[in-house]
Amino acid sequence: MLIDRNSKSWIIVAVAIFIIATVAYVPYHLSQVNGPSGGTLMGLIYGIAGTLMIFLAMALTPRKKLRTLRIGRVHHWMQAHVWFGLLSFPIILYHAGFRENLWGGALTTSLMLLFLVIEISGIVGLMMQQIIPTKMLQDIPFETIYEEIDHVLESLRQEATEKVTALTDRKTEREFNLDAVPAGAASVATMTPGSDVLSEFFQTQVLPFLAPRPGKISLRDAASSARAFDRLRTEVPVELQETANDLQSIVDERRQLIRQQRLHAFLHGWLLVHVPLSAAMLVLMVVHIVVALRYIW
Repeated sequence: MLIDRNSKSWIIVAVAIFIIATVAYVPYHLSQVNGPSGGTLMGLIYGIAGTLMIFLAMALTPRKKLRTLRIGRVHHWMQAHVWFGLLSFPIILYHAGFRENLWGGALTTSLMLLFLVIEISGIVGLMMQQIIPTKMLQDIPFETIYEEIDHVLESLRQEATEKVTALTDRKTEREFNLDAVPAGAASVATMTPGSDVLSEFFQTQVLPFLAPRPGKISLRDAASSARAFDRLRTEVPVELQETANDLQSIVDERRQLIRQQRLHAFLHGWLLVHVPLSAAMLVLMVVHIVVALRYIW
């Protein structure tokens, strides 16, 4: 989610709620002889407000899965997820209170530490979403739909193979024409020198690089790839230069696809931490609420 002018109203509301909650917390904290507690009236108010914000933020996941239901725009749910998710942390801190032993027992301490990790991962993910898409737009002119990368790669592999196969076909045709020349007749057809060199380069360098998992191949590095193709062009005749250039363009596009996959992994990798821990926190929250209600009653 990009933070733009559409986020302005959400940020204003979140900041206003934070300021009000903070101003209200100061006299509440000072008035508690034994320190603030989640069991006091103000503590419960902060706890209920923070819990509702957490549930509202977590509602984004089912909303995404139920796209056919017109329950608000996904954009608004995303804004609520980000800003109320961030706001819920200080509100829950005010619920727990700032005391010498911080958050009390093992359950509440584990819950707050888990919450802290979730908040940090969410902030990291939000920062990545502001930076990486712009970087992809600048660095990857051949960017494609991520789900179509395998199909695009297969097309590149097929295109490169056809270009080299065409050379082999022409070579075979020339050899046939040479065999068809009558004995004693002057032969004017000759083999194209360098086609074997280009074919070997394709088989040992280009084709492995176009595999789904290319491994550590020199063509992965742009500078090394450029040097390899420059060297190839010095070893093949002029009539094969165009094919060499086409292969280099295909290799460059493949390199961009690799970069897109890497940036995509960075862009979404934080979710591997954020989502499972959020589910775990939800379970601990329910346990905490049940235990707290039993203690109060």
